[in-house]
Amino acid sequence: MKKHFFKIISVFLSLIMASSAFSISAYAVSESDMKSKVVSVAQNEVGYEGTGSYSKYGEWYGYQGAWCTTFVLWCFNKAGENLGVKLYGKIVPSGGNCNSMISWYSNRGRYHRRTSDYTPKKGDLVFFDWSGNGSSQHVGIVKSVSGSTVKTIEGNCSGKVKEKTYTTSGSKPYANVSSIMGYGAPDWASVSGGSSSNTTKKKKTTKKATTKKATTKKKSTTKKQTAKKQTAKKKTTKKETEKKETTSATTAKTTSPSTTKGALAPKDMKLHAATTDLQIGDSVKLEYSVEPLGAQAVVGYFCDEENIIDIEQGGVIKATGEGVATVVVCANDEIYRQLDFTVSSVSSKVTKHTPDTPLDTFEPSTGLSEKSFSQKLMSIGINAEKLKAHIRYLIIPAYIIGITLIVSLAIIFVKAIANSVRRKKVAKEESSEN
Repeated sequence: MKKHFFKIISVFLSLIMASSAFSISAYAVSESDMKSKVVSVAQNEVGYEGTGSYSKYGEWYGYQGAWCTTFVLWCFNKAGENLGVKLYGKIVPSGGNCNSMISWYSNRGRYHRRTSDYTPKKGDLVFFDWSGNGSSQHVGIVKSVSGSTVKTIEGNCSGKVKEKTYTTSGSKPYANVSSIMGYGAPDWASVSGGSSSNTTKKKKTTKKATTKKATTKKKSTTKKQTAKKQTAKKKTTKKETEKKETTSATTAKTTSPSTTKGALAPKDMKLHAATTDLQIGDSVKLEYSVEPLGAQAVVGYFCDEENIIDIEQGGVIKATGEGVATVVVCANDEIYRQLDFTVSSVSSKVTKHTPDTPLDTFEPSTGLSEKSFSQKLMSIGINAEKLKAHIRYLIIPAYIIGITLIVSLAIIFVKAIANSVRRKKVAKEESSEN
C-alpha cells in the first residue's frame, strides 16, 4: 500500500511539473502588450519637469544634456523590465541622438520617411526636423494615429514631458505633421516570442507508408523539395551578401575601417578632443579609443545641431554657428559615447596690431572675457542671449532688492549712531557721579 502511495505521489508531481513547464513555454508577451506598456510608461511621465539640460532620464543614462532621446530609451527600458523582456538595446539602440537612432533603424530596414506609404503605429519612434534642413533635432513616441493626425508623447519639450498632437492644419512647425521627418519601427516580433494567437503549435502527424511504391514516390518528392529549398537558400544568401556588401560600402564613407571577421570586439570606447570650446571657423579632431587594446569597430559620427558644427571626414569638428552641440560617436551600433562642443562668435577686437607694433605688445580684446563668461553660463544650462532678452523682467525684483538693501543699511546706520550716543551719555553720567 505504501509503495503504491509513493508511486501516485510521484506521478502527481510529474504532472504538475509538466503542466508548469508547458504554461511557461506557451506564455509569450504579445506585440500589443509591449506597445501598450511602452506608451503607458511614457503617459505616466507626462508632466515631469526637468530643465533644458537636466532630467532623471539623463541620470539613468549617465549623460546630462538635451534629453528627448534618453526619455525614449528610458521608457522602453522601463517597459521591458515590467514585462520581463529586453527592449532597450534590442528594438531601440542603447544610446545616441536622433540622427544616430535614424541610422540604427535605417541599417535594419526599419526607418520610414513621412513621405513614404508607411502608416505610423502605436509605439513607433517619431523623428522631427524643425528647421527643414534634413537633420533631425527631436524624437518622441507615437501614442496613436487617426487618419493624418498623429498623437505623441515627447520628452524635453521646454524642459517637460508633454503629450502633443500633429495635424495637417496645425501651426508650423511645432504642431504640423510637416515637421515630422520619419518613423523608426521597432522589431517587436524579435522579442515577443510570438503573440497569443501564435502560441498554439501544430501537432506533427506521421503517415506510415503502405507500399514500397508510395515510399519511393515520397522520397522523390522530398528530394525535389530539398533541391528547391537549397536553390532558394543560395539565392537568398547571395542577395543578403550583396545587401551586406552595399551597406558596408555605404558606411565606410562616413566611418572608420570596418571590422573583419573574427576580430576582437570592443567593450568600451573613450573620446578625446584637444578642446571643446570653439569659435566660429575653428576646427578640432574628435578622436576615439576602444577597449580592449586591439579591438576593431565600425565607428560613426552624428550630430543633431548641424547649424552649430559640421562633422568632416575622420571626425574633424568644424564650428559653423553659435551654441552648444552634442556629438555622438557610436561603435558597431552598440557602444555610444557623446561630447558637447560650445561654439561662440569670433571677437571683432582680437588685437590692435599694426605693422610697426612689436608682436609682444598686442592688446588683448576685452571680448574674450565676455565670451568666457557666456560659455560658463552655457555650461551650467543658462543661455546668455535669452537672459539678455528677458533682462527687463529682472528690473522690478532688482529694484525691490535694492530698496530693501538701502533701508536695511539705513536702519543699521541709525542703530549704530543711537548706540554711540547712548554710550557717550552713560559715560558722561558716570563721570559726573564720580
